[in-house]
Amino acid sequence: MAKHVFCRELSLERGEPLPGTGNVAQRSMLVAWPRGKWRLPRFESVDMGPALADAIRLAMRAGIHVALVDRVGETGTLPQLQADGIAADFDSEIELAAAITRLTAGEPLVGRADPRKVILCCTDSRRDACCARFGFATYKALVAAADPETFHIVQATHIGGCRFAASLVLLPQRQRYGRVEPEQAVEFLATLAAGQIYLPAYRGRAGLPETAQVAEHAAMVWADANGLGQDNVRMPDIVWPAAVLDGDELSVTVTAGDAPLQVHLRAEIAPMHGNCEALVDGDDAKMTPRWRLAAIHPLA
Repeated sequence: MAKHVFCRELSLERGEPLPGTGNVAQRSMLVAWPRGKWRLPRFESVDMGPALADAIRLAMRAGIHVALVDRVGETGTLPQLQADGIAADFDSEIELAAAITRLTAGEPLVGRADPRKVILCCTDSRRDACCARFGFATYKALVAAADPETFHIVQATHIGGCRFAASLVLLPQRQRYGRVEPEQAVEFLATLAAGQIYLPAYRGRAGLPETAQVAEHAAMVWADANGLGQDNVRMPDIVWPAAVLDGDELSVTVTAGDAPLQVHLRAEIAPMHGNCEALVDGDDAKMTPRWRLAAIHPLA
């Protein structure tokens, strides 16, 4: 039998960068559902009634990320629905579905406040082998290291970026992380608890175009390394290019503290397999435009 090739390992071999891939939905909902019953699509999961399935489908069509979530051995302790720092339980699945529908329409969730930072860790084996193998190991390490008063850490259905497993999203900050290793769990959590971004695994600021994400990440790394702090990075007010051709270049000035930095980016077209299924099916690599950091230096 041929050895299984993981899309994560292939992405690493190709040197695919993380920065520039940080976009995430503006709104998220967490629905407690046992991991063993997750299916694709998630609104067809085992034992899910039609009213709940319809409500989840409606929310997803509205651009809301609906994550089915679970905790090892603790499914019963999870709130049935969580969004915007509020957690709620219901007497029936019909009531849960109605609450999701109201949330989708813009109404607030009525429940108890939960101010903890939420970490979604994708362990969705139904979606990708990398998420199961690498995601679950990181999830266990995070749970073992976390202060439960500060962090609410859950396993989640697909959140995007299988090839970047372990793939994580921090809420409500909407920070996306990739390739978080179990041995990084303590440092990762300590950084987030301090209100900082964990730059080694950071995929970029949601809402910015890829070029801006890459430039900002590079400037934050430089600022941290030079004692200026990532919070002191200021981005230029410019129109960032969207179209990418192989070999395109872009130079921008980003400010770190009082230091202007010249950030030089270069585009390339590189092969990419988005998940393990594409490899198993023998699909050709998708030639994907990506921006990379070429150089960064302070201006005189």
